[in-house]
Amino acid sequence: MTHSTGWTAARTQASYDTVVLGAGSMGLSTADALTKQGQTVLLLDRYDPPHAFGSHHGDTRLFRMAYAEGAAYIPLLQDARRRWLDLEHRAQALGLPYRPGDLFAPIGVINVSRESGALAKEVQDSIDAYALPCERLDAQEAMSRWPGLSLADDGVVYLDSQGGVLFPQACLTVYKEACLAQGAKVMVGQGRVWVDPVSLDISIDWNGEHFTAKNLVVTAGAGAKDVLDSQLGLSLPLQVTRKTVAWFRPRAGTAPLRSVPPALPNPLYEAPLFPGFLAESEQGTFYGFPDFGDGVKLGRHDGGTPCTLDTVDRDFASDPRDERELRSFLESFLPQAAGRLERGSVCLYTMTPDEHFVIDYHPRYDNVVIATGFSGHGFKFASVVGEVVGRMVTHVDAGCDLSLFQAKRLTGNMDDQE
Repeated sequence: MTHSTGWTAARTQASYDTVVLGAGSMGLSTADALTKQGQTVLLLDRYDPPHAFGSHHGDTRLFRMAYAEGAAYIPLLQDARRRWLDLEHRAQALGLPYRPGDLFAPIGVINVSRESGALAKEVQDSIDAYALPCERLDAQEAMSRWPGLSLADDGVVYLDSQGGVLFPQACLTVYKEACLAQGAKVMVGQGRVWVDPVSLDISIDWNGEHFTAKNLVVTAGAGAKDVLDSQLGLSLPLQVTRKTVAWFRPRAGTAPLRSVPPALPNPLYEAPLFPGFLAESEQGTFYGFPDFGDGVKLGRHDGGTPCTLDTVDRDFASDPRDERELRSFLESFLPQAAGRLERGSVCLYTMTPDEHFVIDYHPRYDNVVIATGFSGHGFKFASVVGEVVGRMVTHVDAGCDLSLFQAKRLTGNMDDQE
């Protein structure tokens, strides 16, 4: 396989401090953290990132600080937000053509639920636990502020002012260039890794070449289960799930009573006037983004179709439900946004049974760190997960509580696994 422009072929060094298997969001940020420490790092991936075959494509990702998934995540989120902003400054130092707002747009996120809904309670719990600067609005107040919304009378909205939108391609490009500038090597292709039973060093066969390393980080996303099962003797209950997102062109409509560019056909959903959103409804839990120029983007967080990395159907139009369920929700929630379908896309979630991450050492090898099972809500954490995993590799205190992410919660006594 041909190496892409900008990546250094890994042919000049037979041994590395650390091999990172999977050069997506978590892998690149980990390699960045390790190379900043002076480690020699080899990144391995099937494709050249940023690419459309993992879990990091699709133009945008929400960053939410008021976190319904549990208040335990919030210290990580606070650190992650600082690091995303710092990455923008690093992009400029690297001479990359990114300005503030090109990696992270701090436009806020609204969490929408019925007053008695689980989302409302969970968001309120996280706000109370960390005194987060969020504003609570009833349905009428929210629809007055954002006239494009359509809410039930008992709807409630929490405006997360520290939230916003991340742009994955730009983020990963900066990490990639930083890794290269700091000396990381990469190989794009296929192979296998294993732990030498005598020396406990890491051995790698990749594209017909052989390498060794002192440490291994597995950040293989949807491919992690196969690697762990077949190459590292560890079975984790990870389920890859096919998910869909789509972009809809808002219908022409009357502008709200505020100053807007007259050329816009419908400014109700334009960024930055309209925020990102997470909405709990009877139809499911949906998330989305305002119109940054290519339409309103919408995806469903729950549901999805079980698959594998190799068997996933990547054709958005292959199942009529792909568009139908997204359009149906949009028509009820953001009715004037439910215009022409611009395009659809398929992405992958790598799910754990409890939807919490796995960030842990291999039960038998303390030189193997696993970061996987991010369950569709991991990208926003990539900036801090890379630093945490980098500390774990060098056996420095992680600086945060990782007890929620221990693998043994999913497998019981992992020491019994062979």
